Parts: sequence; C-alpha cells; structure tokens
Amino acid sequence: MQELKIGDPMDEETDIGPMAKKEYVDSLEKILKDAKKKGAAPYIYEEEQETGFFFMPTLIPAASTNMKVCNVEVFGPIAPVIMAKNEDDAVKIANSTDFGLGAEVWSADLKRAERLAKRIRSGFVTINGMVKSDPRLPFGGVKKSGVGRELSYYGLKEFVNIKTIVVNK
Repeated sequence: MQELKIGDPMDEETDIGPMAKKEYVDSLEKILKDAKKKGAAPYIYEEEQETGFFFMPTLIPAASTNMKVCNVEVFGPIAPVIMAKNEDDAVKIANSTDFGLGAEVWSADLKRAERLAKRIRSGFVTINGMVKSDPRLPFGGVKKSGVGRELSYYGLKEFVNIKTIVVNK
C-alpha cells in the first residue's frame, strides 16, 4: 500500500485517484468508523493529501462479517481481510454477503482455486488476478449486485429491445 501513488487520475503514474463526490468519502469514513467501533485496528496509508475528494488506502486486518465493510459494496480503497479456518469456511464467508459482483481466488494450486471459484456466488470470479471488466467477457453481478450483464456478446443483447408484432387475420 505504501508504494501506491495517490493523485491526479490523468497522470499515468497514479494508482489511486479521488472519489467522484464528497459523499463517497463520507460514506467510506462511516464504514471505517464502524469497523473501528467493532474492534478493527486498520492500517491507513498516510500520504500528504492532495486537494480533492481523496480517501487514503486502508487495510483492515482481522475484519469480521459483522462489520459494514464486509456487508456493503465499498467501491473505495478499503481492503478488509478475514481469516478462514479452511476452504469450506472461506466459501461460507465469501457467500455470506448480499452482494456478488466480483470475487478473487488467490492460490498456487490452480485446480483447488477452480474448485473454490465454482462454489462462490458471484457474477465474476478471477483466479490470481484482480476483478476488472474486459470488453470480451460478460460482466455483472448476482444477488443485490446488479441485474444482467454488460460487455461481450451477452452485454450487447442486454441493450436490445425485441419487438413482437402479432397479426391476426
């Protein structure tokens, strides 16, 4: 986290730009406050803050599923970490949220990772990579994370209105 460059999103060296609105920064601050209230000891990467709606990258080790950070779509630079006892516990934790836009499985054992990925209820799962949209692949969530798919052949069909005309003689 300390190597991330925070700043102007138009600068190609920037890793983390500002939030779109002050309300988003306020929302992230409330999520972080909730985690602290519930026992979290976050690591916040402090850097001289630019002017604008910036939120410093934050890691929450030993997060728990009763924290807001694990029960809302954060869409900001907060990374909660929950330790799982085993594979079944990891899948249970991953599926415990009401959301399912994207998930990541990190493992040197690709067969194991594929087995886990199939069990995670998410519209998109990547193995050993970051969740990001790719115009060649359908992208969208399940549960409370959106309806339908965007991008790819399937995404194009989401934006087509089919018209039926019935003629009776």
